[in-house]
Amino acid sequence: MNLAVFAITKNGIALGKRLSHKIDANLFVNLKDFKKCVRYAFKKYDGMIFIMATGIVVRTIAPFLKNKAEDPAVVVMDEKGKHVISLLSGHLGSANELTRKIAKVTGAKPVITTATDVNRLPCIEEIAERFNLAIEDVKRIKVVNSAIVNRRSVAFVDGDGRRLKAIKMGVGSRKWGVGFKFYKSISQIKHDKIDTFVIISNGLLSHIPHPTSHILFLRPKDLVVGIGCDRGIKLKEVESAYFSVLKKWDVSPLSVRNIASIDVKKNETGLLKFAEKYNLKVDFYSKDELADMPLPSGFSEFVMGKVGVGGVCEPAALKSAGTNLSLCALNREKIWIKKQKIGRVTIAVAKAQFIS
Repeated sequence: MNLAVFAITKNGIALGKRLSHKIDANLFVNLKDFKKCVRYAFKKYDGMIFIMATGIVVRTIAPFLKNKAEDPAVVVMDEKGKHVISLLSGHLGSANELTRKIAKVTGAKPVITTATDVNRLPCIEEIAERFNLAIEDVKRIKVVNSAIVNRRSVAFVDGDGRRLKAIKMGVGSRKWGVGFKFYKSISQIKHDKIDTFVIISNGLLSHIPHPTSHILFLRPKDLVVGIGCDRGIKLKEVESAYFSVLKKWDVSPLSVRNIASIDVKKNETGLLKFAEKYNLKVDFYSKDELADMPLPSGFSEFVMGKVGVGGVCEPAALKSAGTNLSLCALNREKIWIKKQKIGRVTIAVAKAQFIS
């Protein structure tokens, strides 16, 4: 985490110096405009530690609060280092984890008030992080965690048997006293009375036979989008092709782990701007690396003449997803979504295998 420590008193500054060194954080002291500096740090840092009265911190950060998906972790310590309090973004922002870390290195007593932690129960944010799942609607987090804390039934639905088994092993223990249940599909749920659903899927699932207010969607970050494009492609062209394919195949953009292409596109401005706009990592591969991969849609003489390999989007997606070549040899349809040509862009999608 990118961390900042703020201190305003003599004792606080002394503690701040020791703490910032131990946790590799930037230290802010003797500030002429404290509020302005905090406003700046709120946008730049993942976590902020204030060594001062909690009231000062609450009044200072109040105007900058957005939501639990965007706000940084905020932790407060007294200037003698007796207590360290997780104040904001305990789970999603990792303030609880940061609080425990600070307590460990300073000897302070950690103060964590989130209900799941107090009751020593799993929370949906930690489950999502552990299994690399994106939370679609953070407002629904409280629905699931409330069900967990109040020991109501919570059903996990996941078509990936390996991941479902791993989740069951991780959170399905009876020791929690929570009614966790596990299903491979919604159709398996017939007569069981379920209070809340956690549906793990790449698909948008626009129609499901249950009240959506009791459903939280988690999106597996396991899809790789391979992209081929003409020289001089514009950002809007890549953007339009990308989202049109995802929409056509009912794929949630939150499930895209990264994009991939051939290395001759490393300086393709439109592609790079698209990746930057949507914070997507790009894996680039040489023609020799792509030549070893399958071409589910067949060999293209045109593409060979342009870049020296018989295809780009499909082999790049497969390569980045870590596809097993021996399995591809047995099944050349291993690509998740075959090559789709939209204007000057080609799109294909491969799915990375879940590894527990």
